[in-house]
Amino acid sequence: MKKFLLLLTSIYLALVLLMPKVELYYTLKKILERERIVLAQSDLKDRWFDLKIEGVKLYYDGIESARAEAVDLWPWLFYNQLRATGVRAGKDVRKMFDFNADRITVRHSVLHPMAATIDASGNFGKISGSVDVKSGKVKLRCEPTKRFLQSQAFREFFRKTGEGYIYESTIR
Repeated sequence: MKKFLLLLTSIYLALVLLMPKVELYYTLKKILERERIVLAQSDLKDRWFDLKIEGVKLYYDGIESARAEAVDLWPWLFYNQLRATGVRAGKDVRKMFDFNADRITVRHSVLHPMAATIDASGNFGKISGSVDVKSGKVKLRCEPTKRFLQSQAFREFFRKTGEGYIYESTIR
C-alpha cells in the first residue's frame, strides 16, 4: 500500500513539474483570441511549480483594457490558482474607470468543480465572489471605498441588496 501511494505521489509531482505550462498559456491565448481578447506579456517563466508572467496587457476588441505587473499561474490539477498583482486600468479605459487592484486571485478546486472563486482588493475596496463554470454566471459582492461608492461605474454595475453591494452577470 505504501509503494502504491508513493507511486501515485510521484506521478502527480511529475505531472505538475513537467507540465508544459508555457504551451498551455499559448493555447489559452489562442482560445481567448476567438473572443476578441488578446494578451501580451513582456516575460514568461516556467518555474516548475508555477508559471510567472510579467508585464501583462489585456486588449479587448483592440482596446487596451488592463495591465498587470505580474500574473502567477499554479496549474496543480486538483487545485488551480491565478494571482494577478499590480492590476491597473489600461490607457484606453483609464478615463472611464481609474481604479486599481493590488491583487486579484481566482481559484478552482476539484472539491467544487463547477465553481471558481474570485477575491480582489484595491483602491475600490474588497470584492469576493464566484463564477459558475457550467452556466457562466458571475456573482460578486463588494465592500466599496467611499470614492468607489460615488463613481458612476459602481452605480452602473453594482446594486444594493441585503447581502451588500452585488454584481451579477453571465459570461457567454
